[in-house]
Amino acid sequence: MTPDINNLLTDITSSNILDRRYQWTVFRAFNVYRLILALLLIGLLLLDEHSRFFGRANSLLFLGTTTAYIALVVLALVGSYRRRPLLRVQAQFQTIVDLFALCLLMHASGGIGSNLSILMVTAVAASGILLPLYSALATASLAFFILLGYTFYTIAADFAATGGGPLWSGRFLVYLQSYNMEWDRLGILGASCFIAALLTYTLAERSRRTEALARQRSQQLLEMAQLNQAIVQQLQSGIIVVDRSARIKLMNDTAHRLLDHPESAEGVALEALSLPLRQRLNQWLSTGAHSARPFRQVGHLPELTVSFNEFGDRRSKDTLIALEDSSLVAQRLQQLKLAALGRMTASIAHEIRNPLSSIGHAAQLLQESPTVNPGDRRLGQIVHDNARRANKIITTVLELSRREGAKPENLALRPWLEEFQRDFLSGHSQYQPEMDLVVDPPDLLICFDPLHLHQVLWNLCNNACVHGAAKDGPARLRLAAGQDTADAGPFLDVHDEGPGIAAADDSKVFEPFFTTKTQGTGLGLYISREICEANNAHLQYIRPAAGGSCFRITFAKANQPKENPQWMSALR
Repeated sequence: MTPDINNLLTDITSSNILDRRYQWTVFRAFNVYRLILALLLIGLLLLDEHSRFFGRANSLLFLGTTTAYIALVVLALVGSYRRRPLLRVQAQFQTIVDLFALCLLMHASGGIGSNLSILMVTAVAASGILLPLYSALATASLAFFILLGYTFYTIAADFAATGGGPLWSGRFLVYLQSYNMEWDRLGILGASCFIAALLTYTLAERSRRTEALARQRSQQLLEMAQLNQAIVQQLQSGIIVVDRSARIKLMNDTAHRLLDHPESAEGVALEALSLPLRQRLNQWLSTGAHSARPFRQVGHLPELTVSFNEFGDRRSKDTLIALEDSSLVAQRLQQLKLAALGRMTASIAHEIRNPLSSIGHAAQLLQESPTVNPGDRRLGQIVHDNARRANKIITTVLELSRREGAKPENLALRPWLEEFQRDFLSGHSQYQPEMDLVVDPPDLLICFDPLHLHQVLWNLCNNACVHGAAKDGPARLRLAAGQDTADAGPFLDVHDEGPGIAAADDSKVFEPFFTTKTQGTGLGLYISREICEANNAHLQYIRPAAGGSCFRITFAKANQPKENPQWMSALR
């Protein structure tokens, strides 16, 4: 996943933070509008000294109110950047200040009939953007009552100036009815305030919901893009996407490794990355046929097979290039062939086992016949020995195909090896080898199936006795277990002092049916290695500097969770 998608996804998922940032931005923008409006009003007051469109009734009150209003707006701007106190508190306080300040400015400019009365509607509308619905309606109600009180105050002041008497007299009620225009204007302004509060709140709420929905959709798209990029990066195939001009738009890690290009390749021309790849792309674009012949980017890199696929619309067509290591493809095909061969071999082995047993039994009866001469008896012995050897091979193959999965468990290696040593030496009482046992540290733990470990170690020690015996005495074996570092897994070496394995045969010792003895099956080391792999361990041959042979089992650490791969499933 690229850093851009990471940053976008982090920002979008922080929806509450984005909402607060948006609201503080709107609040700050409205404060800037208030400041500009106040400065304009002062400028109009100072420049328009003759007609006095604003502040004609009381210029000093107009100037003082505007100056105090500017100071409060500056404080609100500072509070918006410090975000103290809460936004709702600041917005509510700002609305109340606006309403009373505009009422004073209207009074200084001639009353409710001045053009400043429309600004009351603007203040109420701003509250509908920043405040909840009940607060916006309360603000509209406050604006209406302020206008109502101011209108009543103005009419009462005019009535008192005419000497009409007390306000509770009937003459005052008649006087109130004479101001029909003022009451109509008040009704229009009051209705406008409520309509503005409802309308701005509705539009702001719809905008917030639309933004939240867009943010949710954007988050889903970015998560999908994140998933797609993670999948592309984890693919075992090399993936390259180029545009119409063959410039690279996307290249996963596998493609970087296969083409030996560690640096970022976005925006690089394809021919600068790989000229053979560019030539195959041109061939595919002109003919529509894929080249079946693999190519090699550099001498030490593997051969690659390539396929192309075009996607996109007519205006922006991109090409997907898939790179495959031809050796891995061949290896997968070989594994499929071996799996099929294993199933067929198991079937054949099962079918010929009974006839082979009959041949061996007939050869044994022929040997025991009193009428057979020594020469024929010797031939019968040869038939019997080879039938027994063939039967042993068949038994091993059938065991290999039917083997159950490994059941690893934690084992204390030293006591287990001591028990194995006694068992192995008692089973070779006629030609008993010398066996040394070293475990460092003594409390070394491994994770392995005990029955599988017994089979592997018995096979390795038996091979050491057969192939590693000295000419003048029994075989000398040394079992040495240890652990190189804390991070590495424990190991067990089976070492003998015999003539060793020929250097030319090092790579063949684990191949099935490879043996240097005429009586051997060639399956012992192969089966031992497969058993180790089934227990998350590894069996390898190490050529000692002092001579002899050494086979090392590297175990998985005992404190790690283990998988139980069914290594024999390909043969079933």
